[in-house]
Amino acid sequence: MTRLAAWQAGLVRAIDATAEGDIYLTSAVDTPGLSTRQGCSVYRNSSRSARIQALQETFEVCRRLVGDECFAAFATGFVECSPSRHADLNRFGAGFAEHVAVTVAGQPSLTAYPWLGDLVCLEWLCHAIYYRDNDAAFEPGNLNGLDPAEATLVPAHRVAWLRSAWPVHQIWELHRQHAEPPALQIESGDWYLVIERRDYQAEVTLTEQALWRLLDACAGHPSIVQLAADPTLPVGRLGELLTRGWIRVARTTADVV
Repeated sequence: MTRLAAWQAGLVRAIDATAEGDIYLTSAVDTPGLSTRQGCSVYRNSSRSARIQALQETFEVCRRLVGDECFAAFATGFVECSPSRHADLNRFGAGFAEHVAVTVAGQPSLTAYPWLGDLVCLEWLCHAIYYRDNDAAFEPGNLNGLDPAEATLVPAHRVAWLRSAWPVHQIWELHRQHAEPPALQIESGDWYLVIERRDYQAEVTLTEQALWRLLDACAGHPSIVQLAADPTLPVGRLGELLTRGWIRVARTTADVV
């Protein structure tokens, strides 16, 4: 690592530091009239406020359900242990669902929300696919004479999927509107969801277990031969995934962009 890169990494850690005597703070050079600790504090407060605001905008349904005060506690706890690794705050929040799920599990006052972690995960996927890159244009000629053993199956960038023990797609749909939603009887079960980006909007589709498992199996970029080796997968339905645009075919993993 170059000296510049080391300094930049140290500055990031210093801005997010909270413990007294942090090595990155004590080793920095103070400037007249403002200590390094005071300067980092200014940036720290600004950075954390920006990240909390980003979470509020991304997880509007969660905030509406639990209230501003509870959501602020979720967001503050997450931000304190989750520095932003990307310049674009639209990409911040990937681990928020896990943080919420762990918090809910540890708080007796939140036992009425066992599904909240999955709901937040769904919100994140709906948000994240909006900012994903488009898939490369499909060129049929690239697959001419292709040996099935060399064909790699990959999920499309505009698609994500989620399995939940709760009807979080219904909760999300009812509470994303500003009008007061009707009462919803929430019972556990088994739901297989696919999230698609269509015309720059996220659409959530309830699908069947077999097709969902086939899509999920493509996450590892397997070949058709590898998929066919699993007798529990409905490989004969790969055409449905291709027709829906949920997966793509590439010659090798090097062709996946």
